[in-house]
Amino acid sequence: MSRPKSSRAPVVSSRQISSACLFAVLLVIAACRSYHAIQTAPQVGGFQVAPVSAASNLFLGNPSAAGTNADNFLLVKPYFVVSYNNSRGEPNWVSWRLTRDDLGEAPRRNKFSTDQTLPSGFNLVSEKDYSNSGFDRGHMCPHGDRTKDKEMSYSTFVMSNVIPQSHNLNEKAWNSLEIYCRDLAKNDRDRLYIIDGPVGQGGTGIFGYKEFLAAKTVVVPAKCWKIIVVVPDDGTEDMADVTVNTRVIAVIMPNDETLGAEWQKFRVSVADVEQLTGYHFFSALPPNVAAALRTKTDRVTIAPPVVPQHFNEKRSKKETVPGDLN
Repeated sequence: MSRPKSSRAPVVSSRQISSACLFAVLLVIAACRSYHAIQTAPQVGGFQVAPVSAASNLFLGNPSAAGTNADNFLLVKPYFVVSYNNSRGEPNWVSWRLTRDDLGEAPRRNKFSTDQTLPSGFNLVSEKDYSNSGFDRGHMCPHGDRTKDKEMSYSTFVMSNVIPQSHNLNEKAWNSLEIYCRDLAKNDRDRLYIIDGPVGQGGTGIFGYKEFLAAKTVVVPAKCWKIIVVVPDDGTEDMADVTVNTRVIAVIMPNDETLGAEWQKFRVSVADVEQLTGYHFFSALPPNVAAALRTKTDRVTIAPPVVPQHFNEKRSKKETVPGDLN
């Protein structure tokens, strides 16, 4: 008579258990990495779908089709989106959305960080590269647009969000336009879609004309441009809110010391900015709406701006130019 088979479970060695646990851990890590890649490496305009933050901050399209090219590298930050140019050591453009919910009393940071999220081998610009250059560290997405809390405020103090701006551009005309935008968001309850950046080579700071900083690793732009689309903020975000009648503000300003506080005289059409930069704006909008908005030049009457003095208004020319005024 044959013996009945034992119902006892087979013996599993500790080595087998360790191997199984290790395999499970590796599966979890792989899944997390895949999820992280989907969330942090989006593209827009015919590319991979972006996460919510990127969708809001790049709502109207990706004007240079930024992706993985080193001189058109897409950086999706939590509170703004950047096309970074490794050869120039600065952004091509920075894009973000501004509403009154982004505003508060968060403090400024007293230093700028090198962007360690850039790929290995990229030109890592530091705040010291601007020291004693005669040019300010000019925010593209300004600290003032991200003052809801400390994390938002501090996020703007990264060198991939900075270009060399003349002191008068940074502190006067550019700053007064930023203040005007925040007034629209806070007081008029508007939602603003903003994109800006540098163009060209060669600007004039407090020590004169320069084309480069930091042993030619950072290009001094000749001009700065900005585009602002103004939509009444009803608490939702719908492409249908942007119509042929939507207000659009576009400016091109020289990067030199001739500027005063008035920004309105630098208003142009978006088509003018496209011609200057080679970018294609409003790619996410219906073609008829995009075409209408490109040809507009803002004509709204603007009162002469009153720009508050900053803490370093009377600094000596021998001092390091901090350039973090906006």
